[in-house]
Amino acid sequence: MQVRKALVIALVVLATSAFLLPLSTFAGSWSAPFALGSGNVKPSVAIAPDGSVHYIWYNGDIIQYVKCTGLNKASCGNVENLPDKGQNYYPSIAVDSSNRPHAVWEAKDGTTSVYSIYYSKRTSSWSSPKRISTESYAELPDVAVGGDDSVHIIYQSKSGQDGSVYYSKSGNNGASFESPELLDQVQTEKELPVLAEKGLFGNEGKNAEGQAPEGTKLSAGFYPRIDADADGLAHAVWQKPASGYGIGYRYQTGPTTWSATKSFGTGGTKSQTPDVAVNGQGDVGIVWTMYEGGDISFAEFSNGSTDYNEDDVDGGLQDSFWPKVDADCEGTFHLAYQGRPDTSDWEIYHNTYDPNTNDFGQRTTIASITASEQTPSIAVTNVAAIVYTNSTNNIIDASTNNLGLNCTNETPTPSNTPTFTNTPDPNQTATNTPTPPAGKVRVNDSSNQIVYSGTWKVAKNTPTCLYKNDFHYAEPNSGNKAKLEFNGTKVKVWFVASATMGTVQILIDDTVVGTKNLNASTAACKAFTSDDLPYGTHTVEIRPKGTAGRISLDVITVYP
Repeated sequence: MQVRKALVIALVVLATSAFLLPLSTFAGSWSAPFALGSGNVKPSVAIAPDGSVHYIWYNGDIIQYVKCTGLNKASCGNVENLPDKGQNYYPSIAVDSSNRPHAVWEAKDGTTSVYSIYYSKRTSSWSSPKRISTESYAELPDVAVGGDDSVHIIYQSKSGQDGSVYYSKSGNNGASFESPELLDQVQTEKELPVLAEKGLFGNEGKNAEGQAPEGTKLSAGFYPRIDADADGLAHAVWQKPASGYGIGYRYQTGPTTWSATKSFGTGGTKSQTPDVAVNGQGDVGIVWTMYEGGDISFAEFSNGSTDYNEDDVDGGLQDSFWPKVDADCEGTFHLAYQGRPDTSDWEIYHNTYDPNTNDFGQRTTIASITASEQTPSIAVTNVAAIVYTNSTNNIIDASTNNLGLNCTNETPTPSNTPTFTNTPDPNQTATNTPTPPAGKVRVNDSSNQIVYSGTWKVAKNTPTCLYKNDFHYAEPNSGNKAKLEFNGTKVKVWFVASATMGTVQILIDDTVVGTKNLNASTAACKAFTSDDLPYGTHTVEIRPKGTAGRISLDVITVYP
């Protein structure tokens, strides 16, 4: 992920295109594209806490950088060259809490043909590069800065048909790095190519001769990406360059411990080129390409479990590739990707995902200038920036947007504020007010917190709406009910819809508040969201309405 990394900081294929309807928009609009300089594919962007925007790319075999203090070309300084380590490729950038950029890239030593990963930090000037990798071949690095200003680097390596993903961390803001740690290793069907030599282009991974590099469809190797959360814990994703492809995800459970690898995006779609972002609430957004269909997929994780998964989130484009994701200061995820509605030139698009409602916003076209715009990178805070390559003219272009968000978390203090004293009422009995949960809580249908009445059955090893591969269902008998008591201000109830389902009735605190028709010609997800409730203890209950068709229950999400 080539963005401002978390300073403020699925897997099921079921939900239908109904979730792709335009549901929300953001304040402001995207600027017309402005050129930063000449360059190659896969530039990177980061936004600092002071609002400055930092862009990095490679031009020929030189890494170049520019800082813009605002959202237009006039605010940009002079383009700088980073320290030269030979032939330099594929940079990535992140910014710390003191507004200092951190850069990584790969470089080939012209005398030994060794490919290495290098790191540099800019204060008044760029520091002398540190070699991070220890292997004779290392490529495609990514960098993230955590909320504690720790620096996290991920990259891929190869030795013949053996490919590996490595990770290294600096706990002292880049002064020194730990020895690289192996996150994953696989044996590929064919020897991985040297990407700097074969070329890693924007649309279908083709080299200069028009052929896909061996061992790849869209992107060779692992294409690893990384982000870090507010506690400085890393979240890593990569593609699996073996038969069938797929996406791997691991996250740190502590400073030196990792989760097991979660694998998803399999099933013949050749899922590739993932990216990852963590918002300030700890929700994790992962986006990737399904190469076989030319589609973009998205999944949200919370506490290591899948909260939501959606395929084909590009809104009906004929082809879409190279997605990127970042989260703004209010927790909304922003996606950028290249696509085309037909066989015309590639364009750059933007979309949003709200983790509180599991809704996607309206697709916006960022660039359409009768040229081929490709491989974007995105960074968002209270403002947003997308950088990409105009590959027709070999130009690095950027577009920006003031999202109109308040990222300070400060509440204005009114003048002449009266002072109140807390006088106890002797006639009032003290009660223990329940403590709100720290974030939204998802209660799966198999949880013993849900009380089932009547006769319910469990459908196992079947597609569901959120996570777990089961859901409960019941015949339309009046005694078949499911009830949850919760502390919160809102609930969202997820149902599995199908041709055998009927209508379900929803009650809050024993009062009917709505119904949902679950009948559908093909399997789908449907959800009911309650109105806002006063914080406290409430109940939500579902029961059949009428006698035609079953009812189902997959997950109930409780909001604090």
